[in-house]
Order: sequence, then structure tokens, then C-alpha cells
Amino acid sequence: MKPVRLAIALVFILAVPAFAADRSFDLTGFAVYVDPNSSGTFNSATPNQSFDISFNGKLGYGIGANIFFGNALSAEFTVSSVKTEASFTGRARVVSADNPNLQMVPITGVLQWHFAPGGFIDPYVGAGVCYILFDNLNTPSDFGNLGVSRIDFKDDAGLALNAGLGIRLTPRFAITVDGKYVPLKSSATAVFASGTTRTDVKINPVMVSAGLTLRF
Repeated sequence: MKPVRLAIALVFILAVPAFAADRSFDLTGFAVYVDPNSSGTFNSATPNQSFDISFNGKLGYGIGANIFFGNALSAEFTVSSVKTEASFTGRARVVSADNPNLQMVPITGVLQWHFAPGGFIDPYVGAGVCYILFDNLNTPSDFGNLGVSRIDFKDDAGLALNAGLGIRLTPRFAITVDGKYVPLKSSATAVFASGTTRTDVKINPVMVSAGLTLRF
């Protein structure tokens, strides 16, 4: 129980000074580049049908709200959307397939600590959770000679590590540059003509965003 008491005491020590300040709410619209850092392998009982899948980074957009418990401690919530590009590599043959887009919708909630909330530059760090919604790849023509009719991805959640900074333009407006890292694995199912196969696709998104913030 001693570590729990120490953690509670630390929260109170950090939170009490924050309640003395006057910053309450930020609203940010941003552009975001998502690099999925992904890889996975679909194996098949049919010879020469196994293949690897990976995703290329793409630019998307999003919106975020940051609720302050004073100036230094805040809770940030964001939602963004990006269409990453899938790539396939055959294990035993040359793959002739398109590069279909897979839509990802990361939803994050993190606690942030701001080191210079009243300064011209306000750096911060944070940690929390990220829940990612995945679309499915369900156009058979996108898979070329893979012998696959669709790939279904399961939505997943993971830890979100966060760092960034705000650059004040006026008392009400700022530019916010933010980075998040989310290590997770999504369960995916490929539907072959001969049956289905499931695998865990490693997706460790790095999300880098920049946008305009309205401070209240």
C-alpha cells in the first residue's frame, strides 16, 4: 500500500499549484502525419499463398480539446482520420496487387504536464491511451493475384506516449506541435477462396501533428 499512498500524494502535490492559474480550455484543429510502423504475415494452407502486409505513412487531419486543471495539468482528447496505404509482398511469388487505402481513426486521451504554461513557448509531456478504429479492405480487385477477397481488422487500444509544445501567437491563439507514439497489435483476418487465416499485425503508429489552437 505504501507505493499507492506515495502516488496519491504525488498527484496532490502536482495538482494543487495548478489550480491557482486561469487557463481553462484549448481547442485545436490540426494536420497529422501518421506513420503506422506496421508489419504482419498472413499464412495459408494453400501453397504459395502466404504474404506480408505493411502500411505507408500518410497525411490526415483532426481536432482536439484540452481541459486544464489550472495551467500546468491538463487532459487532452483528440480524434483524427488518415488513410494509410497498404503494401503486399508475396512469400513465394511476385505479387501483382494495388496499394489500397486503409482508413485509421485514432482517438486519444492523455494527461499532460505543461512546464511553462504562461510562456511564449509551452513544452509539455504526457501519457494516456489511444483507441484506433480500422476500416476493412474489402475490394477484391485491390488484392491482384493474392487470392484474397477481403481483410478485416479489429479495432484496438494501447498506451499513448506524448510530447509537444505550444507557441503563443496572441493571448487567444497559439500554434501547437505534437507527437504521439502508440505501440499495439491489431488482429486481422484474411479471407481466401480456400478459407480464412488470422494474424496479429504489428502497428506502432507515430503521429506528428501541427495546428492552430484557440485558448479560452
